[in-house]
Amino acid sequence: MVNAFQGRLAEILALPPCFTILKDLQAQGILPSSARLYAGDAVMVSQPDRSGSVKGADHHLLIEAPDSSNTTGVSVAGVVEVKSYRCPPVQLAAQLARHVAGAGYGLHIRERAYRPESVRIGAGSARTVIRIGVVPGQWHLPRSFSIVETEHAHAVRPDPAVPATKTDDIVHVGDTEWRVRLRWSKEALAGAAYEVTFWYMAKVGEVVYGGGAPKHLARMTLGEAGRNAAKMMLYYAILRARSWHDEQRAIALYNAYGFGYALGTSFKNPRGSREMLWFEDLEEILAHGKTKHGCRLVP
Repeated sequence: MVNAFQGRLAEILALPPCFTILKDLQAQGILPSSARLYAGDAVMVSQPDRSGSVKGADHHLLIEAPDSSNTTGVSVAGVVEVKSYRCPPVQLAAQLARHVAGAGYGLHIRERAYRPESVRIGAGSARTVIRIGVVPGQWHLPRSFSIVETEHAHAVRPDPAVPATKTDDIVHVGDTEWRVRLRWSKEALAGAAYEVTFWYMAKVGEVVYGGGAPKHLARMTLGEAGRNAAKMMLYYAILRARSWHDEQRAIALYNAYGFGYALGTSFKNPRGSREMLWFEDLEEILAHGKTKHGCRLVP
């Protein structure tokens, strides 16, 4: 669930720089004014020798309007691959090439279906196919925080994220290739995805406990009850983990839902393993930089 939200958020943030590239190409006459940017699953790709369709590129540059070379179909002017994590350029280029090849099997654009013979790969006489790879920034969320007094108790308030740049970085790396580095980093995207999933747990709680929450959750709102129930299940997941890897993932989720992504996933012991994070640990870190057992907040 976290990965799905993180990936979709990256796709949304990739739209403005992709649109900038499209407008520049149209201004230079490389692509016609009829070229359009299609986002996400507005475009689906047919499967060879199988029924149905699947998601292809994250975004497409398409020309549905008839032109002199393609009077009844659609021209694939470009494909976009968006990553919410670090990805080697060679791997990104290979995936873009697969998207170009896959488009030739046929496309479904909203309610319209184009058979392979109606799909033209490339735009114009040069058969140009624009390939845009999008990756996140590399900066880390701050591990600094403060403890503030609220109406009923004390709360941990992580310091806000500050992007390293004010704009996305767009680089022309080849005749038809662009690389975009988003101003938001992998950690910033992950932090936002965790917040969305925790919000989702609250909405689930409002439905599940609509007829009344259990007695041990009765003092909470229905949304708080949903979030608390999710954290309780994660606590049991830690106890029942079958491997060190599973335990580390469960601890990361439990800590992140309690104290936010930056603090929750970076609380580690001197051996580099995650441990369960408690409010008292953060009090010690705020006072001494580490706990009495040597645990710290590390990038």
